[in-house]
Amino acid sequence: MLWIVVSTITVSLISIYAGHSRLLHIDQITPRRLSISLLLVLFVFLILRWIHRIGFFPEAAAGFTMANVYASLFGFFIGAAIQQFNQKKEAGKILYVNRSFWTDILPNVIVLGVILFGIQRTSLLSDLPVTPIRITSGLSIIVVGLYGLTIRLVPEFRDKGLILLDRMISWEDFMTYSWYSEGVIEIEYKHNGSIKSFKTMVPEEDELFVEKTLSKKIAEKLENDEFEEG
Repeated sequence: MLWIVVSTITVSLISIYAGHSRLLHIDQITPRRLSISLLLVLFVFLILRWIHRIGFFPEAAAGFTMANVYASLFGFFIGAAIQQFNQKKEAGKILYVNRSFWTDILPNVIVLGVILFGIQRTSLLSDLPVTPIRITSGLSIIVVGLYGLTIRLVPEFRDKGLILLDRMISWEDFMTYSWYSEGVIEIEYKHNGSIKSFKTMVPEEDELFVEKTLSKKIAEKLENDEFEEG
Protein backbone atom coordinates (compact mmCIF):
# COMPACT_ATOMS: atom_id res chain seq x y z
CA MET A 1 0.00 0.00 0.00
CA LEU A 2 2.80 2.43 0.91
CA TRP A 3 4.53 2.17 -2.47
CA ILE A 4 1.23 2.93 -4.26
CA VAL A 5 0.71 6.03 -2.08
CA VAL A 6 4.25 7.26 -2.73
CA SER A 7 4.01 6.66 -6.49
CA THR A 8 0.60 8.34 -6.84
CA ILE A 9 1.80 11.40 -4.90
CA THR A 10 4.93 11.60 -7.08
CA VAL A 11 2.94 11.24 -10.29
CA SER A 12 0.44 13.85 -9.08
CA LEU A 13 3.17 16.40 -8.36
CA ILE A 14 4.77 15.89 -11.78
CA SER A 15 1.36 16.17 -13.46
CA ILE A 16 0.53 19.35 -11.51
CA TYR A 17 3.65 20.93 -12.98
CA ALA A 18 2.70 19.74 -16.49
CA GLY A 19 -0.85 21.06 -16.14
CA HIS A 20 0.30 24.39 -14.73
CA SER A 21 2.81 24.76 -17.58
CA ARG A 22 -0.10 24.57 -20.05
CA LEU A 23 1.61 22.28 -22.52
CA LEU A 24 -1.81 21.81 -24.10
CA HIS A 25 -4.65 24.28 -24.73
CA ILE A 26 -8.26 23.47 -25.57
CA ASP A 27 -8.05 25.10 -28.99
CA GLN A 28 -5.22 22.70 -29.89
CA ILE A 29 -7.52 19.70 -29.52
CA THR A 30 -8.75 18.90 -33.01
CA PRO A 31 -11.15 16.05 -33.90
CA ARG A 32 -8.25 14.21 -35.57
CA ARG A 33 -5.94 14.51 -32.56
CA LEU A 34 -8.73 13.53 -30.20
CA SER A 35 -9.63 10.47 -32.30
CA ILE A 36 -5.99 9.32 -32.48
CA SER A 37 -5.54 9.79 -28.73
CA LEU A 38 -8.70 7.81 -27.93
CA LEU A 39 -7.64 5.02 -30.27
CA LEU A 40 -4.22 4.84 -28.62
CA VAL A 41 -5.79 4.71 -25.15
CA LEU A 42 -8.17 1.96 -26.29
CA PHE A 43 -5.28 0.02 -27.86
CA VAL A 44 -3.20 0.19 -24.68
CA PHE A 45 -6.23 -0.82 -22.58
CA LEU A 46 -6.88 -3.88 -24.77
CA ILE A 47 -3.22 -4.89 -24.68
CA LEU A 48 -3.12 -4.64 -20.88
CA ARG A 49 -6.37 -6.60 -20.60
CA TRP A 50 -4.98 -9.34 -22.84
CA ILE A 51 -1.75 -9.50 -20.82
CA HIS A 52 -3.83 -9.74 -17.64
CA ARG A 53 -5.85 -12.65 -19.07
CA ILE A 54 -2.74 -14.68 -19.87
CA GLY A 55 -1.38 -14.08 -16.38
CA PHE A 56 1.44 -11.59 -16.97
CA PHE A 57 -0.40 -8.60 -15.48
CA PRO A 58 -1.59 -9.47 -11.94
CA GLU A 59 -4.24 -7.57 -9.98
CA ALA A 60 -1.65 -5.73 -7.90
CA ALA A 61 0.10 -4.39 -11.00
CA ALA A 62 -3.23 -3.45 -12.57
CA GLY A 63 -4.28 -1.58 -9.43
CA PHE A 64 -0.92 0.21 -9.28
CA THR A 65 -1.20 1.25 -12.95
CA MET A 66 -4.78 2.52 -12.75
CA ALA A 67 -4.14 4.43 -9.51
CA ASN A 68 -1.24 6.25 -11.17
CA VAL A 69 -3.26 6.96 -14.32
CA TYR A 70 -5.96 8.59 -12.19
CA ALA A 71 -3.28 10.42 -10.18
CA SER A 72 -1.83 11.86 -13.39
CA LEU A 73 -5.27 13.12 -14.43
CA PHE A 74 -5.81 14.60 -10.97
CA GLY A 75 -2.48 16.42 -11.08
CA PHE A 76 -2.85 17.69 -14.64
CA PHE A 77 -6.31 19.17 -14.15
CA ILE A 78 -5.62 20.71 -10.77
CA GLY A 79 -2.46 22.30 -12.20
CA ALA A 80 -4.42 23.61 -15.17
CA ALA A 81 -7.17 24.94 -12.87
CA ILE A 82 -4.63 26.81 -10.71
CA GLN A 83 -2.99 28.30 -13.81
CA GLN A 84 -6.35 29.34 -15.24
CA PHE A 85 -7.36 30.97 -11.96
CA ASN A 86 -4.07 32.90 -11.79
CA GLN A 87 -4.38 33.88 -15.45
CA LYS A 88 -7.81 35.37 -14.91
CA LYS A 89 -6.60 37.17 -11.80
CA GLU A 90 -3.70 38.70 -13.71
CA ALA A 91 -6.01 39.70 -16.59
CA GLY A 92 -7.88 42.08 -14.28
CA LYS A 93 -11.55 42.68 -13.72
CA ILE A 94 -14.21 41.67 -16.23
CA LEU A 95 -15.29 44.44 -18.60
CA TYR A 96 -17.90 42.37 -20.40
CA VAL A 97 -19.10 38.79 -20.72
CA ASN A 98 -22.25 37.50 -22.38
CA ARG A 99 -24.21 36.00 -19.48
CA SER A 100 -27.11 33.69 -20.13
CA PHE A 101 -28.66 30.43 -18.92
CA TRP A 102 -26.68 28.46 -21.52
CA THR A 103 -23.30 30.04 -20.71
CA ASP A 104 -23.57 30.40 -16.91
CA ILE A 105 -26.25 28.37 -15.14
CA LEU A 106 -26.34 25.16 -17.21
CA PRO A 107 -22.54 24.62 -17.31
CA ASN A 108 -22.31 25.21 -13.55
CA VAL A 109 -25.10 22.70 -12.89
CA ILE A 110 -23.27 20.12 -15.02
CA VAL A 111 -19.98 20.86 -13.22
CA LEU A 112 -21.69 20.50 -9.83
CA GLY A 113 -23.01 17.11 -10.91
CA VAL A 114 -19.49 16.03 -11.95
CA ILE A 115 -18.04 17.12 -8.59
CA LEU A 116 -20.77 15.29 -6.62
CA PHE A 117 -20.16 12.15 -8.70
CA GLY A 118 -16.44 12.42 -7.93
CA ILE A 119 -17.16 12.67 -4.20
CA GLN A 120 -19.39 9.62 -4.43
CA ARG A 121 -16.70 7.74 -6.37
CA THR A 122 -14.15 8.17 -3.55
CA SER A 123 -16.40 6.03 -1.29
CA LEU A 124 -15.61 8.34 1.63
CA LEU A 125 -19.34 8.88 2.23
CA SER A 126 -20.38 5.24 1.76
CA ASP A 127 -19.79 1.87 3.40
CA LEU A 128 -17.55 0.66 0.56
CA PRO A 129 -13.87 0.10 1.41
CA VAL A 130 -11.59 3.02 0.60
CA THR A 131 -8.94 1.98 -1.92
CA PRO A 132 -6.22 3.90 -3.82
CA ILE A 133 -8.12 3.44 -7.08
CA ARG A 134 -11.38 4.78 -5.63
CA ILE A 135 -9.62 7.76 -4.03
CA THR A 136 -7.55 8.71 -7.06
CA SER A 137 -10.40 8.17 -9.53
CA GLY A 138 -12.78 10.21 -7.38
CA LEU A 139 -10.27 13.03 -6.95
CA SER A 140 -9.56 13.10 -10.69
CA ILE A 141 -13.28 13.49 -11.40
CA ILE A 142 -13.62 16.24 -8.76
CA VAL A 143 -10.75 18.31 -10.18
CA VAL A 144 -12.13 17.94 -13.72
CA GLY A 145 -15.25 19.61 -12.33
CA LEU A 146 -13.20 22.30 -10.58
CA TYR A 147 -11.33 22.94 -13.82
CA GLY A 148 -14.68 23.28 -15.57
CA LEU A 149 -15.56 26.10 -13.17
CA THR A 150 -12.64 28.13 -14.53
CA ILE A 151 -13.71 27.76 -18.18
CA ARG A 152 -16.36 29.89 -19.85
CA LEU A 153 -17.98 28.93 -23.13
CA VAL A 154 -17.93 32.60 -24.17
CA PRO A 155 -14.96 35.00 -24.23
CA GLU A 156 -14.34 37.31 -21.30
CA PHE A 157 -13.35 40.91 -22.00
CA ARG A 158 -10.99 41.91 -19.18
CA ASP A 159 -8.76 44.87 -18.32
CA LYS A 160 -5.60 43.36 -19.78
CA GLY A 161 -6.99 41.15 -22.51
CA LEU A 162 -9.48 38.55 -23.69
CA ILE A 163 -9.88 35.15 -22.05
CA LEU A 164 -10.88 32.67 -24.74
CA LEU A 165 -11.60 29.32 -23.06
CA ASP A 166 -8.19 28.64 -21.42
CA ARG A 167 -6.06 31.08 -23.39
CA MET A 168 -5.40 34.76 -22.71
CA ILE A 169 -5.15 37.15 -25.66
CA SER A 170 -3.58 40.43 -24.58
CA TRP A 171 -4.96 43.66 -25.97
CA GLU A 172 -1.57 44.12 -27.62
CA ASP A 173 -2.31 41.09 -29.79
CA PHE A 174 -5.89 42.19 -30.52
CA MET A 175 -6.09 43.52 -34.10
CA THR A 176 -9.61 44.38 -35.19
CA TYR A 177 -13.25 43.34 -35.11
CA SER A 178 -16.20 43.25 -37.48
CA TRP A 179 -19.83 42.24 -37.34
CA TYR A 180 -19.98 38.85 -39.04
CA SER A 181 -23.77 38.88 -39.00
CA GLU A 182 -26.56 40.28 -36.86
CA GLY A 183 -25.67 39.56 -33.24
CA VAL A 184 -22.38 37.82 -34.12
CA ILE A 185 -19.03 39.60 -33.85
CA GLU A 186 -15.74 38.38 -35.29
CA ILE A 187 -12.50 39.30 -33.51
CA GLU A 188 -9.05 38.99 -35.08
CA TYR A 189 -5.85 38.62 -33.08
CA LYS A 190 -2.19 37.66 -33.47
CA HIS A 191 -0.90 34.34 -32.19
CA ASN A 192 2.56 32.89 -32.80
CA GLY A 193 3.13 35.12 -35.81
CA SER A 194 -0.15 34.30 -37.53
CA ILE A 195 -3.55 35.98 -37.59
CA LYS A 196 -6.43 34.06 -36.06
CA SER A 197 -10.04 34.90 -35.36
CA PHE A 198 -13.07 33.74 -33.44
CA LYS A 199 -16.76 34.54 -33.54
CA THR A 200 -19.07 35.04 -30.59
CA MET A 201 -22.66 36.06 -30.09
CA VAL A 202 -23.52 39.43 -28.57
CA PRO A 203 -27.06 40.29 -27.44
CA GLU A 204 -28.57 43.29 -29.18
CA GLU A 205 -28.68 45.32 -25.96
CA ASP A 206 -24.91 44.79 -25.46
CA GLU A 207 -23.73 45.54 -28.99
CA LEU A 208 -23.08 49.24 -28.42
CA PHE A 209 -21.09 48.64 -25.23
CA VAL A 210 -18.99 45.91 -26.85
CA GLU A 211 -18.31 48.11 -29.87
CA LYS A 212 -17.26 51.03 -27.65
CA THR A 213 -14.99 48.77 -25.58
CA LEU A 214 -13.22 47.30 -28.62
CA SER A 215 -12.94 50.68 -30.36
CA LYS A 216 -11.37 52.09 -27.19
CA LYS A 217 -8.82 49.28 -27.09
CA ILE A 218 -7.92 49.85 -30.75
CA ALA A 219 -7.46 53.60 -30.07
CA GLU A 220 -5.26 52.85 -27.04
CA LYS A 221 -3.16 50.45 -29.10
CA LEU A 222 -2.69 53.02 -31.88
CA GLU A 223 -1.66 55.65 -29.32
CA ASN A 224 0.87 53.27 -27.79
CA ASP A 225 2.28 52.39 -31.23
CA GLU A 226 2.65 56.08 -32.13
CA PHE A 227 4.34 56.79 -28.78
CA GLU A 228 6.83 53.93 -29.29
CA GLU A 229 7.61 55.07 -32.84
CA GLY A 230 8.06 58.65 -31.67
